[in-house]
Amino acid sequence: MRARLVCLFAFCAGPALAADGGRLFADQCAACHSLTAGSSDAGPSLKGIVWRRVAARTDFAYSGALKSLGGTWSPSRLNDYLKDTQGVAPGTSMFVVVQDETERKAIVAYLKDAR
Repeated sequence: MRARLVCLFAFCAGPALAADGGRLFADQCAACHSLTAGSSDAGPSLKGIVWRRVAARTDFAYSGALKSLGGTWSPSRLNDYLKDTQGVAPGTSMFVVVQDETERKAIVAYLKDAR
């Protein structure tokens, strides 16, 4: 019985975490970022951000810090960046951080589904 409950919780946590991430994205990210096809002057669109190359959108003027970062936005890297933007990319123009680990995980889970 205990194993069934653990499996049920694990199955339900993914969609619930992403749903909560949608609310958190709206509260903490949507002022600068969208999930539409186009970027704004305030921030790049985050639609399809997971596994996309860093600073890859051609419709946004990224900071030199992000341009020189290289690599891709894995879920782990997004989590690290949201935790400490200046530590990951010193000089980036993004100063907003998400200190709460549960909230960061929820936002990243939501972004994984935002294709």
